[in-house]
Amino acid sequence: MRYRPFGISGKAVSALSLLLRDHGRAQPPGAWRVLTVSAMECGVNAFEVEAGIETLAAGFRQAAESVERRLLFIAWRICGDGRSPTDARAIEDAVRNGLTQTGAGYFDLLTLDEPAYATLTAEGARMLEDVRSAGLALQIGISGAGALVDQAVASGAFDALSSPFNLTSGWNIRRRIRDAAQLNMSITGFDAFPPELCRPPAQAPAKAFLFRRSGPNAASVGAYGFLHETRNWEADELCLAYALTEPALACIQIEAHRPEVIERLAGVPDRELPTGLAAQIEMARIDTPPEARQA
Repeated sequence: MRYRPFGISGKAVSALSLLLRDHGRAQPPGAWRVLTVSAMECGVNAFEVEAGIETLAAGFRQAAESVERRLLFIAWRICGDGRSPTDARAIEDAVRNGLTQTGAGYFDLLTLDEPAYATLTAEGARMLEDVRSAGLALQIGISGAGALVDQAVASGAFDALSSPFNLTSGWNIRRRIRDAAQLNMSITGFDAFPPELCRPPAQAPAKAFLFRRSGPNAASVGAYGFLHETRNWEADELCLAYALTEPALACIQIEAHRPEVIERLAGVPDRELPTGLAAQIEMARIDTPPEARQA
């Protein structure tokens, strides 16, 4: 694992961070503890925990108790529904409950997702400042992919940005990251794995000729077929390796629910992109119609 400074905060974070959030299947604290410990054993020290899930927070606390707090980067994410106001009371309750449930003492980062920011009240904005001033959260961040996130970046009210970034990202996303970097924001990338590119491509017909090359049909994934043909690399590993080359990003956030997946991806930061692959990716981006790229 490699480590980078988290923006101007200077705290060293692993090149990969792990997002822990509800994925539709109830998990006991022990399952979250095992997942977190597995990431720690792979060198991951940056975690973002979704607020409002007590079993998740309890499992994370069990894992973190054996590690010195100063060695961990702990972020707490407040998620909105786009309807309920993100007011002072909601923020205060989320922060205090989070600190109690995780035993973190303080959060390195308090993040609002885009729906929570959409309903942020003036009193809520002042509470964010109070939380930061009190040292309960060292930085305040915004996470999302829409136009509201661009407004949040431009407002100058946030210290950190979490934005999608991958090899298909278009100029809007790249401009957002550039603007945030110019404002000295700490930047995390997520969604590094475009599902349509990481999904195994269609296989050749069952009937094969003697000298036909076996393996996936590169044409089925268009210009990015080489992702499935690069020796000793999986497609998602190449996508991650590419995202890690963006110098403005402090880390790439992944979401994985199996320890073996975390272990495999945790080895990517120590590897270099195969020779010539960066050029192939850029040519594929040029060959891809604009409407097929991420905004």
